Amino acid sequence: MDDTDAFQVLVVALCVIGSMFFSGSETAITSLDVHRARRVVEEGGRRGRLMEFWVNHPVRVLSTILVGNNITNTLMGALVTALAIRHLNGGPYGEYAVGGAVVLTTILLLIFGEITPKAIGRAYSEQLSLPALGVLSALSRVMSPALWLLTRITNFVLKRFTGGGNLSLSSPVTSDEIGYLVKVGRSQGSINADQAALLRRIVSFEDKIVRDIMVPVDNVTAVDLEWDARQVREVAIRSGHSRLPVYQGNVDSIRGILHIKQLVGLADQETIERILRPPVFVSESQRLHDVLRRFKEQRVHLGIVVDDAGDTVGVITLEDVLEQIVGQIFDESDRAPLRSGPEQQDGVYYFHGQDSLTRVEERLKIEEFEELEGVDSIGDLLTRLAGQIPIAGSVFVWENIRFKVLAADDRHVIRVSVERVEPTIEVNPASE
Repeated sequence: MDDTDAFQVLVVALCVIGSMFFSGSETAITSLDVHRARRVVEEGGRRGRLMEFWVNHPVRVLSTILVGNNITNTLMGALVTALAIRHLNGGPYGEYAVGGAVVLTTILLLIFGEITPKAIGRAYSEQLSLPALGVLSALSRVMSPALWLLTRITNFVLKRFTGGGNLSLSSPVTSDEIGYLVKVGRSQGSINADQAALLRRIVSFEDKIVRDIMVPVDNVTAVDLEWDARQVREVAIRSGHSRLPVYQGNVDSIRGILHIKQLVGLADQETIERILRPPVFVSESQRLHDVLRRFKEQRVHLGIVVDDAGDTVGVITLEDVLEQIVGQIFDESDRAPLRSGPEQQDGVYYFHGQDSLTRVEERLKIEEFEELEGVDSIGDLLTRLAGQIPIAGSVFVWENIRFKVLAADDRHVIRVSVERVEPTIEVNPASE
């Protein structure tokens, strides 16, 4: 082997190393979690600047990798072929020189230029991506003229076929992405069942409207403007509510909101008109986040829900809205779930209405509820199946899981029994 051969072998070895670098870098960088990459950029420093190169200019990074990889692979193929022809031509194996060079180059590229570096890049994505981006950033400046042309052509093609602008990783995070991350965190154990339920409720809160959670007018406790203080006190004590709508004639004519504490010091024969607070009306199609903002700005706890015709269809409270985020809230007037009694007996599991469906999956070792949208707790599921707050004794079957409502009030499902059943059993929403 003369000096020329030695030099060519050295260049081939360098080409193999280059191919390993470009292939491994591509896999390591493209395997990066997008949200993790954004967080590194926000942290700043040299790491942030390097990651910003990928987040803001992915086409340029990928173009640098592809140009570099093609140069090294093409050069390696040419040199191996030249070596094979020089040493095999004129001999008994001369006719196999080109074919042998192709086979050898293919083996080198598959093992050292593709499979091995890509596997390493995938396994050590976070550790390798930043050093790789440092090298690629320098190479991109060297290849700048060629990359400028390639990037322009690529962005033009993308714009033509997708209707969008330049490719970027800086697009807004969607609710679906957040939901997927919660699911991944739950499966990996980094998020517990209660945290997952809370995050899902927060994500789904944006899409909920007043009609979804309001108390229908038929279940509303209200008082007549003409009643005296004694009559109102009796109704208030029975209802257990701290605020009551006040109507004149019928519930479509709401005159105000009565706070029960205002009855203190009022004579039994007095009317309540002078202590009323002005009512706040909300549309049944209004989004909950708008209602929450309005309640906060006006410092109110109860709204009268009206339809498009202006008729009263129900009420909504601040507590109802907050429960869509934090789960059921039990105060001194609510029937809190009982903690006594077995949690499991003879294959029947007992849960509280506010328990998450994830908890049911864990206890029964099933995966039945993953695709449900906007349903986080057992109470949410049963309310959706019934179309209203189900009454005690109601029975439902979802897939092969049987739910029985053991206790409920006009606002909450309080306690539920859950068990597996045969798949032939059908839903029976009627009371047993």
